[in-house]
Amino acid sequence: MNKLLCTVWGCLAALNTFALETDDAEIQALIANSNYDSELCTTAQRIILNAAPGDYVRETLRAEETFVTEQMNVTAASNTITVAALSTKVRIGRKDLTGYMACKLVNQDRANTILRLNLAEPRGSCRDVNELTYKLALASLSEKRRQRFSSEGTPLIFVEDYPAVAGGEWLPSVPNDFIKPVGDAPDAIEIQAPSVQVPWPGEDGDWYQGTHHCKVITLTAMQHWMKYGAFDGSTELFPRPRPRCVEPDSRTSEVGSCLLYLGPAGGQFCQDYSGSGWTQDSAREDCAIRHATKTAWDQESSSYDGGGGIFSDASCIDRDVVTEAAGEPAAVAGSAYLGTCVFRCNTPSEALWHQIGPMATDPKGKMLEKTCDLFLKIGW
Repeated sequence: MNKLLCTVWGCLAALNTFALETDDAEIQALIANSNYDSELCTTAQRIILNAAPGDYVRETLRAEETFVTEQMNVTAASNTITVAALSTKVRIGRKDLTGYMACKLVNQDRANTILRLNLAEPRGSCRDVNELTYKLALASLSEKRRQRFSSEGTPLIFVEDYPAVAGGEWLPSVPNDFIKPVGDAPDAIEIQAPSVQVPWPGEDGDWYQGTHHCKVITLTAMQHWMKYGAFDGSTELFPRPRPRCVEPDSRTSEVGSCLLYLGPAGGQFCQDYSGSGWTQDSAREDCAIRHATKTAWDQESSSYDGGGGIFSDASCIDRDVVTEAAGEPAAVAGSAYLGTCVFRCNTPSEALWHQIGPMATDPKGKMLEKTCDLFLKIGW
């Protein structure tokens, strides 16, 4: 084995910055009840905060297939921290297993400010979550399997989180893009957790600030690696959950569209409901939680949910969206779309976000190319 890796346990200890211990009572209870993976985001939140189980009331919102309205939150009145969790299935061998969890989490500054806590350094990271899971996976092996993995298997090593520029860049990211082999054999597989780390400005912070979102590997995936993948020359823990997007299911919508303003991006968009699973009713429901304009956003930005976007039975290309958004700073009269973000590409919930005018947070228009499953440079 490459000398830089030491032993499996020794290298892990050298890399670690902060993590719960594997003998933590709550962690052991999750393992005993086979709930570790399903509660991985709850554990991740505790690690990010460097918190004890009784420091706050915990709530988890579980998304299905994709995040829609599920968001992290901190509520002072009930001393509650809400996390949003999304599990992703991948095909490993002949089985569909949960490969990773996407977790929307709040950071320590936000929790301390709103809940008047005194959570101390060191605060945790997504990397710490992966390292804890790795330790637990090792501990779950029989002595024979552990010895074989230690002497013959390709170990996993962990590096600092990848800080996505914004939540929009984090949403379409998959852990596969941040997993790479080290050495020719390979000598190890390096894992970097994609994250969103938005500072907390203080008491007047908005709902999307004060975050440290994570996409972390499950115990199931790591156990499978230690039993099988580590010995066959594989360079990824699991296959990509879906093929790379090269073309959306549709470039328009048959059920309607929504004019909306997205505060974190500082931009006005028109959303087409292009996926086959949308109906006019579900499209209207989605539009009803949006913010229509910058003015509306400024009035209601303490919450992800807005008073409603501007819905139309027509697709975006058949509406005069620039005129509809007239008077708003984000709209540029007479401009063409600057581009289109394809989200949840080739799934029933696919959506197209057409950019209307420059975004305040990205006047040169570079961020969108990293934000979507696919970015279409078009002018209509």
